[in-house]
Amino acid sequence: MRQFTAAFFSILFIFTAVFFKIPSALAGETVIRPVAPAIGYYFCTALEDPTESNPKGKAYYSGAFMVEGDASKALVPVREAYVKFLQEKYAYVQDPANFNTMITFTGVSSMDMAVSTLEARVNAGKRANPEGTIETGWTYQAN
Repeated sequence: MRQFTAAFFSILFIFTAVFFKIPSALAGETVIRPVAPAIGYYFCTALEDPTESNPKGKAYYSGAFMVEGDASKALVPVREAYVKFLQEKYAYVQDPANFNTMITFTGVSSMDMAVSTLEARVNAGKRANPEGTIETGWTYQAN
């Protein structure tokens, strides 16, 4: 009876493993499961200090875009590309003392949410500071 019970559970395990595709590993091996890259939907806001000609300052808004990977690493090239774009098109000046707060990223869980959140921010900005709210239309394209 003991041999029958052991054989029964062995067959049951094999059947379950095959049927449900349970990954198995030999002693000392690690089962590696593919992990989907993290995907985030973002838009950028770049602030520029007030000047005499624009006492409320300026806020530049990018378009919405998607980024894959760890945000702390994936957004570094986005920041660099956005600053370069703003400098070339708008003569944007970034205060080195406020480097980390001058460009912000708003991240949400879907492209639709990114677009609607961006639209709400731009509309609020235009009501408060029409001359200083600039929609750049820029979006990030990974190389």
